[in-house]
Amino acid sequence: MPILENRAAAEAALRAALPRGSVSLRTRADGDFSAVLPDGTRKALHLAWAGYGYPRDVERTLRDERVIDARSKEDLVVIAARTLSDGARQLLRSEGLSWLGLDGSAELRLGTVWVDRDGSRTNPALRPAIGWTRGRADVAEALLAIMAKREPERPGADDVPEVEALADLSGRSLGTVANTLASFDANGWTARGRQSRSRIVANAPALLDSWAMWESTQRRRFDGYHSIHREPQRVIDDLSAAFGRSLILTGAAASEEIRPMLTGSWVVTAYVDTTDGWPGVDLGTGRAKMIPAAVPRIRLAPASQVIVKTRGPGHRTWVSSPARTYADLLDGSERELEAAEAFRELALRQFS
Repeated sequence: MPILENRAAAEAALRAALPRGSVSLRTRADGDFSAVLPDGTRKALHLAWAGYGYPRDVERTLRDERVIDARSKEDLVVIAARTLSDGARQLLRSEGLSWLGLDGSAELRLGTVWVDRDGSRTNPALRPAIGWTRGRADVAEALLAIMAKREPERPGADDVPEVEALADLSGRSLGTVANTLASFDANGWTARGRQSRSRIVANAPALLDSWAMWESTQRRRFDGYHSIHREPQRVIDDLSAAFGRSLILTGAAASEEIRPMLTGSWVVTAYVDTTDGWPGVDLGTGRAKMIPAAVPRIRLAPASQVIVKTRGPGHRTWVSSPARTYADLLDGSERELEAAEAFRELALRQFS
């Protein structure tokens, strides 16, 4: 079944997609559904969750033992996701499986009941379950950065750090951190730990999904610039010369250092560690004689405290934390969205 955060939304989307009176669904004790079709046939129905709905998400879901078992028994199987990419839809069609998105799209083949629906990417069901604010997001980013450095198999990998440590990394007050963790408890992302007054991360994938989705939809202003080079590595060399060790690569520029998979040209996105904010960025771009561009090859923004404090060493300069890199990939092109899921599997294993 879908992870806890998305179970209710996926079930609601399935019921909404079915024509009234066509299929009767009842939840079984094992979490699957009993579906009664129009001709009276009763079939088990397994609803599986595939994250953001890219091909890699679907492939990972199809390898799930519960999906494999349901298919071997010829149960009805429906794959749910936030929204299904064209590649994911083609994959599911080739497998003969039904699917639906929280955006209202659906392609269901349940006996004699066939449903084909287009969806809207602005569907309210896609909104994060928590009321995110900049402060809460900074605390989450600090927590995600700490967890990404841990080996998932080792004891204590899911322990939530002390409030003071999160406050130091995020640049937020102790009160903001405490209130944020309380909201995570309410969402089921964190829970009471093994020791008195301790916490553990109870649902790391859901926390990353919600935070990254919120971050990727924010109007974080990156300024765009032209470059005479088409080769991204040449662009990065020029940026390193202009900004030195204050440059922090993110998005594709960071993920390509860990797992190269993009060919051709892509936009180089980076943050600049400057105490002056935008004037500091403008000073560097002016010194390098960089020209603003409406369709840029370079995107720059000043780095927040949490981005600076959670950065790590790259091959030639700093790179943002894995969680920040992932969120900025989600804010990119279609190719960067595909790269995001490959990057997540490699660098954010405990969140997959």
